[in-house]
Amino acid sequence: MTAQSNAHNATVTVRLDGSRTPLRRIWRSVGYDEPNYTYTPSGRELLGKLGGMSDAPYFIRCHFILCSGDGTGRLKWGSTNVYSEDADGNPVYSWTLIDRILDATIETGCIPFVELGFMPEALSTAPAGTPYDDPRHGGWRFPPKDYGRWLELIRHLASHCLERYGLAAVSRWYWELWNEPDIFYWTGSSAEFCRLYDYTEAGLHAVLPQALLGGPATTSSALRPQSNQFLRDFLEHITHGVNSLTGQRGTRLDFISYHSKGGGYGVEPNAAKKTPTMRTLLSNVAAGLAVINDFPALAGREVILSECDPDGWAAGSIHDNPNLAYRNSEYYASYVACTANKLIDLRAEGGARIDGMLTWAFQFENREYFEGHRSLSTNGIDKPVLNVFRLLAKLGSVRLPLESNDHEGAKGREETRRGAPDNENSPPDISGMAATDESGGVQIFLCSHHDDWDVDVSTEVSVVLSGLDPNRTYAVQRSLVARGSSNAYTAWLAMGKPQSPSATQIAELRAAARLKTEKVGDFVATDGNGTLAMTLPAHSVCLLQLIPA
Repeated sequence: MTAQSNAHNATVTVRLDGSRTPLRRIWRSVGYDEPNYTYTPSGRELLGKLGGMSDAPYFIRCHFILCSGDGTGRLKWGSTNVYSEDADGNPVYSWTLIDRILDATIETGCIPFVELGFMPEALSTAPAGTPYDDPRHGGWRFPPKDYGRWLELIRHLASHCLERYGLAAVSRWYWELWNEPDIFYWTGSSAEFCRLYDYTEAGLHAVLPQALLGGPATTSSALRPQSNQFLRDFLEHITHGVNSLTGQRGTRLDFISYHSKGGGYGVEPNAAKKTPTMRTLLSNVAAGLAVINDFPALAGREVILSECDPDGWAAGSIHDNPNLAYRNSEYYASYVACTANKLIDLRAEGGARIDGMLTWAFQFENREYFEGHRSLSTNGIDKPVLNVFRLLAKLGSVRLPLESNDHEGAKGREETRRGAPDNENSPPDISGMAATDESGGVQIFLCSHHDDWDVDVSTEVSVVLSGLDPNRTYAVQRSLVARGSSNAYTAWLAMGKPQSPSATQIAELRAAARLKTEKVGDFVATDGNGTLAMTLPAHSVCLLQLIPA
């Protein structure tokens, strides 16, 4: 394939004299399958980096925190053994491992987003002989034998958290029932899931009436009609259904959650090239919002994408599918940045909007360097995508109007069908956000993204500003995440891809991963207006900061 390599032009307009609104930091959440990696040294180190962001706190969501087992973490599995039963069938609660997970989250400056799943072995209705801990076919996926005991588990967990962490802390948490019950994560029907939600809501709010509980965390609704229907069935139950405990109409729901992915991969060691697409992710999001808009009684509820990613298989690696190498590079960084730019203003006709997007990526233990898992770091080396969150953290609290006048890019993209990848001959999409802070400084967050990772097109960007303080001088600083810039992966490739790097090489990789910020000049806002010029590589994320002199 011959990818486009010539430059194109774009104009970005930022108006300080336009309407100002609070900046909604919708990106401050991450999650992962393996909860027991939370409290390892590498896990705590990465959580500390998230908790240390200037726009912290970050919310942390994990699978498997109610599962039975000894706490040994592995790909797509984890456990806490929080619930078991003694010889007489009496409940036994154990908080040791779940405390380690929550302690590590809180002590590093993050906030739990507690995913209440999955079914403890002693409560599971799995048929005899079902292996409990199989990551895809295990007994943890089944409804409970006794819904009352499930309620008591949730009530005891809430009581324990209240006692250990205090009301002020626990009141900031989010609680969500299960994960993707419309696919293999739940073997029951949608009606059984709604019943499980009723019991969960009763148990949690009996102890913490102010707790925020949501769901149903279903999969991408535009790709799977049954997922769309599951979300609809759940919201119908919430608004008009009969509560399984009270017999009354409706059940309390504090926020609505579902998931969106931009593509999917399977185990294909010799797979042909296939890229995620931004259109697929956005069409999935729009389909979910359309369902939510059909329930006016839920207007004003937060809508959270409790997983929002380029694809749906974080634990896969380049050994499973060579396409997953993109997760090591600046491509993954620009995809996440573009997602944030697109979602912050996406709103359905009836008004529903996205209030949160959770990146399903963390870190994996005892894996190769840059093995292609969807992660924020690899063996303690930050990937380029983590620097996107560092750039976003630098945005001020007040949002400014920003428009990207990308005519060539828009034309090329309109000619492709919904969900299709960008044509290799179309230029990258240029998107962004702008903000200001209490000092009068201006921050401009820009992203260049193309669905095809082989496209190598630079964009000459003119940033036109209006409404600045007349004749004031600003120092202009630039931070760039791109190939060869704030990018440990390109440094690792240049080293020859070492899997046992020396101490010197590790230090060099850490240095290459560090977000670089440089002063590129001074800017005088003549008559309060002015233009900045810059070049954005095809897959790149940039922050321009105008600092008043």
